[in-house]
Amino acid sequence: MEREDILVLLDASLQPIFEEQFEQSARITSLRFLLEDLFADQYSARLPDFSARMDRLLELTRIASVKGGPANAEHLSEMKVRVATHLERFRSETERKIVARSSG
Repeated sequence: MEREDILVLLDASLQPIFEEQFEQSARITSLRFLLEDLFADQYSARLPDFSARMDRLLELTRIASVKGGPANAEHLSEMKVRVATHLERFRSETERKIVARSSG
């Protein structure tokens, strides 16, 4: 079997995985936007309360155990970093929306 044939077979076998990852990414993105909007409504004109809540969540992320299946300490540590990064992004976008709604 030639290299090109192998690449075609590999591409064909990986295509469903790429499609599923793309779909999951779209779902997660849409849910994040919805949560940002809901939290911005909930904390409209109460930015300090939202910031305090996010501070607590980030602290819990730092000290809580991570459930990620069988993984070594390095992977679990990396998971905590990634969770914290996503929470920080959520916080930033939601705070931006809260400020925009408060001044609008």
